[in-house]
Amino acid sequence: MTKKESEPTYEEMIAELREIAKKLDDPNTPIEEAVNLHQRGMALIQKCETFLQKAELTITEVPQQSE
Repeated sequence: MTKKESEPTYEEMIAELREIAKKLDDPNTPIEEAVNLHQRGMALIQKCETFLQKAELTITEVPQQSE
């Protein structure tokens, strides 16, 4: 199993979030699907926040290591 199969990239997660937002904006989306989309969106947001926190740590640690 490759990394891409096990964990989506940040860009893929953002693209999926955009698709979820479009579906949630559609008044024809059934309520059950909307609830599932909302839950998936919240999970993706959490993953994106974690990714950004790790990236921030990496960026802030690099200058300290080179001093």
